[in-house]
Amino acid sequence: MNDRCKQLGGYLLQTDTRMEAYVVGRYVYRLGRGPFFTGITDEGSEGRFYTYNDKKPVKYINWRWFQPDNWWGEHCVEVWATGFNDRHCGSKGRYICEVPA
Repeated sequence: MNDRCKQLGGYLLQTDTRMEAYVVGRYVYRLGRGPFFTGITDEGSEGRFYTYNDKKPVKYINWRWFQPDNWWGEHCVEVWATGFNDRHCGSKGRYICEVPA
């Protein structure tokens, strides 16, 4: 996933603020599809989420109800229209690349 984003000159989506998380959720809602992988993980630091791209701590995550639950070792984060969820990193799925304008 991240390799494809790098080929495009970007990286997996990172949300840094509440507003950014809201905008992404609305976008996913309008698409009528989901979920999409993001560039957020807690791999190697259980419960402390950071950006995969630059290893910075994530300040705000709009979690779905009862999330994150680390069900069977989930360490990557996906976005749905209704919020964020932790998911197994090896799962197949769609993803969103963030590319500087």
